[in-house]
Amino acid sequence: MASLAQSGPPVALFLPLAVVWFAFVMWVLSWVSGWRGLARNFGTDTGDWPESMRWLSSARLGLASYDWCLWVGGDERGLYLRPVLPLRLSHASLCIPWSEIRAWERKKFLFWWSDTLHLGPTRLRLKVPSSAMESLTPYLEACRDGFVQTRLR
Repeated sequence: MASLAQSGPPVALFLPLAVVWFAFVMWVLSWVSGWRGLARNFGTDTGDWPESMRWLSSARLGLASYDWCLWVGGDERGLYLRPVLPLRLSHASLCIPWSEIRAWERKKFLFWWSDTLHLGPTRLRLKVPSSAMESLTPYLEACRDGFVQTRLR
């Protein structure tokens, strides 16, 4: 009969390794998506969130998808993106000024509308459901002073 020591690694070792692995994956995701670069310029730690924040929105940023794990909202200061608690290990909350949105496009695919925003000088693409951006449309339209080009299809 095999003893417990010979049957494999102890369960107590699994939990710390899982936490380290999760933190590493979240760090890689923030780098691949471009979130880390946005956080350098637009990171915020304010507790003063706009009333328009929508919970559990999905988004696609760069090469990564954030499904049902973001708060999305905005006010006159800019567009806010705030990840749920576990993602905040490597994803700072963002406040992107409206002047940094270089292009805005609304498209329909089958039955779903989505908004694609090109952010900052690198024109990183952020794609969110139009339902999350509906209350923010006046801000997007107000900043169309030559930088934002809107195409509605």
